[in-house]
Amino acid sequence: MSNQDLVEVDTNELDTEISMLSNDNLLAMAEQAERRIEAIKRIMNASLRITNENDWVLIGGVPYLQESGATKVARLFGIGWSISEPILETETDRHFTYTYKGKFIMGGISIEATGSRSSRDEFFTGKEDKEKGKVAKKPQDIDKRDVKMSAYTNCINNGIKRILPGLRNLTVEDMASAGLDCNKMRGYGFKGYSKNAATTITGDFKCEHCGANITSQEASYSKANYKKELCRKCQTLAKKGELDGNTGNEQQNQGEQTKQN
Repeated sequence: MSNQDLVEVDTNELDTEISMLSNDNLLAMAEQAERRIEAIKRIMNASLRITNENDWVLIGGVPYLQESGATKVARLFGIGWSISEPILETETDRHFTYTYKGKFIMGGISIEATGSRSSRDEFFTGKEDKEKGKVAKKPQDIDKRDVKMSAYTNCINNGIKRILPGLRNLTVEDMASAGLDCNKMRGYGFKGYSKNAATTITGDFKCEHCGANITSQEASYSKANYKKELCRKCQTLAKKGELDGNTGNEQQNQGEQTKQN
């Protein structure tokens, strides 16, 4: 093999690559990227403004758009969809999963999305706590319609969020910027759940600083903003930077150690 064979180059391809990397092209690409970013921000803001607190739910501190809100957003941007019949899969232990597949269209854009929910999810079974006598629901005690509708909602949400990328990975700060109060949203926390978390206080949620009982909504909101589950009073302290590093559990453990010594 000669040296000439080893250094053979396609000059047309090389010229094309050099041209693509010219200053003018790079600037045009950067400007186009900036316009796209601004467009996504405008889509997100418009989508949030057309919804209200009842259209959202906090799950583990993350805002989740419900079907009522997704429908409003879809109408705003002229999104249409067709959903296929659900697929039901049943496991040997009788737990079951519903899956929907849908096609979503906006203008000349068309995408596909799926949505699934399982009866095995803690959302449906409830949190098991043997010490408190709480037993998780068996699959035969779970309403199939609830799981089915939840899978349908997931499919619609996934489709709308895929076709409108500005609705992905939203935070409580995004909600606040759009004038939505997360304290008015229903919430499902990390250690359990409540269908009316705004008013229900349970022993499953305690402030990590002072040990006071708090709602699952307060736990979700605080976890997202301050990385700890805190009551409103301690959230205020955390916001001011006046919260010390000890949590309620740590303080309790330190007290027990002091008694033992």
